[in-house]
Amino acid sequence: MSYRVRFVNPQKQYADHREEFIKAFDETLSKGAIVNREELWEFEENFAKFIGAKYAVGVNSGTSALDVALQAAGIGPGDEVITVAHTFIATISTIYLTGATPVLIDVGRDFNMDPNLIEKALTPKTKAILPVHLNGRLCDMDVIMDIAKKKGLIVIEDAAQALGATFKMTDGSVKKAGTFGLVGCFSLYWAKILGGFGNNGMAVTNDPEIARKLKLMRYNGEDRETRHFYYHAHNFLMDNVHAALLNIKLKYLPDWLNRRKEIASLYRNGLSEIKEITLPFFDDDRFDDVYTNFVILILGAFL
Repeated sequence: MSYRVRFVNPQKQYADHREEFIKAFDETLSKGAIVNREELWEFEENFAKFIGAKYAVGVNSGTSALDVALQAAGIGPGDEVITVAHTFIATISTIYLTGATPVLIDVGRDFNMDPNLIEKALTPKTKAILPVHLNGRLCDMDVIMDIAKKKGLIVIEDAAQALGATFKMTDGSVKKAGTFGLVGCFSLYWAKILGGFGNNGMAVTNDPEIARKLKLMRYNGEDRETRHFYYHAHNFLMDNVHAALLNIKLKYLPDWLNRRKEIASLYRNGLSEIKEITLPFFDDDRFDDVYTNFVILILGAFL
């Protein structure tokens, strides 16, 4: 009997943790904790701890995370932002909507930004680099951060597909996706490794002033305590119910990531002798991938 491997199975996750989800849903709504309350704050704190960042700011999508990150970093008209051509359109659109110009470079054999092309793309207008960690694998952040430091550039990470992936720097430190630059942006869309029941996202940072701006810009530019408005902004807030449910899933994420790696290893062993394909493995122990996607290159002869 043939079996089709599903790309994502939200029904199984719901069935496995149904009682916890229902309890969190009921407790949140029973006390009227609809927006910007303890459930969101707790999830943000736990997410920041998992990532290894000081601050996490919940928003309603990965696109919104990029949007508020670029605004908080001061990207605007006249600026250029170097990013990669092989990405989802939101990466490009959020740069464009600030008034800045996206400058696209090509990918390397790992499908991520080729860092050797960055310096060729630099101009006096370059203000930031926006690497995209695709398929659960980080970009070469050693090279990217070195260039950014030398040139005085901001780094904002699109880590939508790399939650939990790590990279070992030359100084021996091991860091998770989203913690290298000024802001790291994550999608918690339902089909992601940590997916909510709808659209959700998160922006993380170690900069307290940037964290303050992110929180203002996700909620109409308003300080909810003082009722003062500081920016023209959108309403991108993550709802409390979503945060409560995601907080449950976050507990199980380490085990889910380990299982993905086990399955990736099975694929590797089972497909390794097929000469007509190239598997997503590279001999570099600096990278610890989480395999959001297991991407296979099929050579022309196989077609």
